[in-house]
Amino acid sequence: MDERPAGAAELRAEQDKAAASADRAADEASAVANPVIGATGAFAPLPQGPELTPSALLQVALQVARSLQSQPDMTPENVAKIMGVELQPDTEGRRIGAQGPLGSGRYEIAVWKPYARHPGHTIEIRVRPSETCVLAFKPLHDQLIAAGFGVSKSAPSFKPEVYFDRAVAGNLGLYVIARTDQREEPRCVSLLTLEMEPRDG
Repeated sequence: MDERPAGAAELRAEQDKAAASADRAADEASAVANPVIGATGAFAPLPQGPELTPSALLQVALQVARSLQSQPDMTPENVAKIMGVELQPDTEGRRIGAQGPLGSGRYEIAVWKPYARHPGHTIEIRVRPSETCVLAFKPLHDQLIAAGFGVSKSAPSFKPEVYFDRAVAGNLGLYVIARTDQREEPRCVSLLTLEMEPRDG
């Protein structure tokens, strides 16, 4: 896999730094006997959803990645339809999603606008605690490659992530960012982020 260009990697690294403390706090919160996952950053907790198996969550992620063709496809209503999972607003109305049991951990699915005038949405699928190896990297990697995604990875000095991308309509790219347990020979994914943005060049 090629390394992602330095500019994009640096931008992602800055985002990682901003989220790192929130990730640690949320992982600690998930270890206590509380059915509600701690909020990501300043977000309110998401409504409770169904219990999912790791294989079901993998198929949810793959189905969304294969289906999205334009920014309007990323509306919470359409994402819920593609996933076959009911998604509801959080208590502040900032994100729409669900959380629930997942094997030995928990999952969180969230959809929100990066900013008010953004034409698309960000989609996030998170596993907690992050050390729980219930979402396997290899089947995700293999099936995204089979679906026509290109692949690259973060530079050695940055948090281990693998980047998948494919072209969609309007000179846009669909980007699937997988946060992994290790850079070389990753086994597990703790966070998937799907974004649709203009392609370089």
